[in-house]
Amino acid sequence: MTIEDEIRHAARLLECLIQAAGVSEADLDRRLDASPGYVGRVLSGEIELKLRHILSILRVLEIEPALYFESLYPAQFPGGTIRMEDLQQRLQGLGLGDPSEAPEIVVDDLERLVQGAVRATLSRKGRA
Repeated sequence: MTIEDEIRHAARLLECLIQAAGVSEADLDRRLDASPGYVGRVLSGEIELKLRHILSILRVLEIEPALYFESLYPAQFPGGTIRMEDLQQRLQGLGLGDPSEAPEIVVDDLERLVQGAVRATLSRKGRA
């Protein structure tokens, strides 16, 4: 995977987290005190994605950076899979609920899993 591929993947995961949080890009622009369209330009690659962008967006979404980066670069095992037990321990360590039972998760399925975990966390915050 090239660096450009990794940057696109990082932006796509960030976009998934934004969507899972139910926050519009316009609202995120306002909450970041950024110009209109800023988040869209960052996610599209028009503005180079930097660590400061990722951390700022995660902070507004109230998502721990560890969740993002562990999802972006999970521990890989032979065959490109992650054992469910390892993923479950990581998510619980971050204060997230138990993921659904499955023997293995293919690395490409992590985006979907992260969306569910973020929704569950946001749902709990709404009840607090």
